[in-house]
Amino acid sequence: MICKVSCLGLALALVGVVPMRAHAETAAPTPQSLFAAMKAASGGVRWDGAGELEQRFAIEQGGQTGTCTQYQDLHSGRNASYCSLGEVPNAQGYDGANAWFMDEKSMVSLRQSVQANHESATDAYLARNGWFQPASTDPAQMRYVGQQKEAGGIYDVVQVIPKGGMAFDAWIDARSHLLERVVEDTDDGGKQITWYSDYQPVDGVLIAYTQRQGNGDAQYDTSMRLQHVSLHATADDAHFAIPSSHVHDAHIEGGASSATVPFTSYAGLILVQISINGGKPLPFILDTGGLNLLTPEAAHRLGLAGAGHQAIGGVGADTQSMQTARVKSYRVGDVVMQDQQFLIVDLPRLLTDRGAREPIAGIIGYELLRRFATRIDYDRNLLTLTPVSAFRGVTSASAVPIVFDDRTPQLVARVNGAPGTFNLDTGDASELTVFEPFAKAHGIKPSGNTMASQARGAGGKISLTAAHVDSLSIGPFTVVRPLTAFTAPAKGGFASTLLAGNIGHGILSRFIVTLDYEHRQLYLQQGQHFAQESPHSRTGVGLDRTEHDALAVATIAPGSPGHQVGLRVGDRVVALDGVPVAQMGLDDIQRVMQQPDGTHLPISVVRQGKVGVYTLILRDPLQ
Repeated sequence: MICKVSCLGLALALVGVVPMRAHAETAAPTPQSLFAAMKAASGGVRWDGAGELEQRFAIEQGGQTGTCTQYQDLHSGRNASYCSLGEVPNAQGYDGANAWFMDEKSMVSLRQSVQANHESATDAYLARNGWFQPASTDPAQMRYVGQQKEAGGIYDVVQVIPKGGMAFDAWIDARSHLLERVVEDTDDGGKQITWYSDYQPVDGVLIAYTQRQGNGDAQYDTSMRLQHVSLHATADDAHFAIPSSHVHDAHIEGGASSATVPFTSYAGLILVQISINGGKPLPFILDTGGLNLLTPEAAHRLGLAGAGHQAIGGVGADTQSMQTARVKSYRVGDVVMQDQQFLIVDLPRLLTDRGAREPIAGIIGYELLRRFATRIDYDRNLLTLTPVSAFRGVTSASAVPIVFDDRTPQLVARVNGAPGTFNLDTGDASELTVFEPFAKAHGIKPSGNTMASQARGAGGKISLTAAHVDSLSIGPFTVVRPLTAFTAPAKGGFASTLLAGNIGHGILSRFIVTLDYEHRQLYLQQGQHFAQESPHSRTGVGLDRTEHDALAVATIAPGSPGHQVGLRVGDRVVALDGVPVAQMGLDDIQRVMQQPDGTHLPISVVRQGKVGVYTLILRDPLQ
């Protein structure tokens, strides 16, 4: 009865509703009575004898068209979706034990993260119509929310939390008793909404021939029209088996067993030179969870035209639009990746604008790392890439298991002794970020002074409180007093209630790191700078790059050097330490602001059209 095509990767938000007051003399219905009426209206006992629902849809999203075939095991909840949008295939499913996804190049990975486990429990419940079963058979918490009125319709809303799953609201038409929509909670603070309409009879049950998924913003909706449907007495196990995969689009020139590639450490990020379609090498960020990505400026320079109009999220609460383009190949040293899809997405100017140097052109990550076990030697600024088929582990290093939430690697680490699951993120220039629900649950509080700040990434900016915690432990290693950002956004990747936080460059650069995505292992060897404290700003001022030749003052910590000289939020900084901002990249900016305590730092500021110079005497605001 439910078709869920979440493999298209929608960013979602909640549709507004207007509550209705129930008549005082009318007893509120129970969830059980509402679902019993829904079952009777849509097919009754015919559902009990059905084993599998097979559906094929024509889909449209963001100006692109495609197809999607879905299989649902109506008894166990196994499910699988095979989709193609704009001739780009992808798939995902749940085989009864593991969730999995298949990327556009038919590489399959297991999804074993804490978020994936919760989502799989909910997906399986929906796939098997768990609400048609007694609570003793299919446990779930249910609560009648009330009646809602919208666009002339009246709906009874029931909140359901399947055992081990995420909460969702089922909207049931009060007149027809048929399901009108499902509104699912997501772990980034958003909603995933599926609407159902145009019910037609199929082998004794009613199926919604028209479905729509979205986030409340119609420009990102996916429209789905049923083209074929079959109701089978028994489920075909082959439909739910995890597909096999192999690397067929990547190699090392000359057939070498591995390739060594130099990188540049830039403002807490790894920059590698990438040649696209044989062109001039351009700087890209290596991001462990990132997809192939180009900025619009880089795509234009390369003559690549994007297609489609889809939504993408990130650390912030905003939704950005993206397009897709294909490149014949890109090259990283002697490693060649063929026929690759790139997303075209704006990145923050603070990140991409490197002053007088070539701007950052984009991101590479999952696609490369999924095909090559990758050793990151932060001491020598070298990457070593080995085909996953030939990699046999690192016997001299400590192995730590990793899992994946789609393309993002995660591991269990301990903050002040409390265990939690953290994203492993080379695209995060900071040390450690702790999410508020985890901090509250384990009583983790800042150690010493704190400082308000901001961070910017895909999806906008978020507010942070910078401080120290006592320790972070990964496997047998413990980092003492890491610089930690505490954050509590309402939406976005850092709004998770299930994850503990994010581990970034400032921690990872203390090690020699080897990532083996194929076998889900992280290998750590203590590096030369393991015990060295990571530098941080001594100004108490947060800056954002709004223009090529100016930085905007975004935050000022009370009592900090910036506050003491009279800087204001909104000031335009045009020079630091006598160097015009137009000549500076983020690494230059950080280096100037991280100079030793007692350093005199002149800052040239434009305020109300007048230029003034403020001299800060640097000191650590966290001491």
